[in-house]
Amino acid sequence: MKREKLLSWWRQKEKQIKQRLRGSYIHKIIGDRLFTKRIWAKDKSALAGGLSLGLFVAFTPTMPFHMILCTIGSILLGVNMPIALIACWATNPLTAIPIYMSAYKLGHYLFIHYEIIGLIMPISSLTGHTGKLIEQSFYLWTGSLIFSAISALIGNVAVRLTWNILKIRDRQDEKPLDP
Repeated sequence: MKREKLLSWWRQKEKQIKQRLRGSYIHKIIGDRLFTKRIWAKDKSALAGGLSLGLFVAFTPTMPFHMILCTIGSILLGVNMPIALIACWATNPLTAIPIYMSAYKLGHYLFIHYEIIGLIMPISSLTGHTGKLIEQSFYLWTGSLIFSAISALIGNVAVRLTWNILKIRDRQDEKPLDP
């Protein structure tokens, strides 16, 4: 019963969002691809893909462009756009500093302890502030991409497991009780 109410509410909200989007600036840019059924689908693969995309983008250091990247990615990959947009807010102004600092520290650790820096040293052989900036960017991006990949994988598996558990539960509820 609760699930039916939730689905009804979701469909109603989805309809309102689509109505507001029609004729908007984003609709003029993207076109009718904004309304394809696939990016609004509520099946296991679309939801899992949307969560994966949103989490992957959330942990990359592209803070002001998360929602744009998720929208474009949803359309290109055919995953659930609303879930991707919600998930990309895992990194927000409150969580960005701890997440990016942790990613930087992970990248720095990997570069220093596994001597990866020697492999890219010719690229970052610039001296002074520019060289230091490039080197620190490598640290941040390395850690961020590792966080992104792991969170996307965990999110995808979590949605698929939850979906399967709920389906099994539904099947058990539908079975008639033997007297």
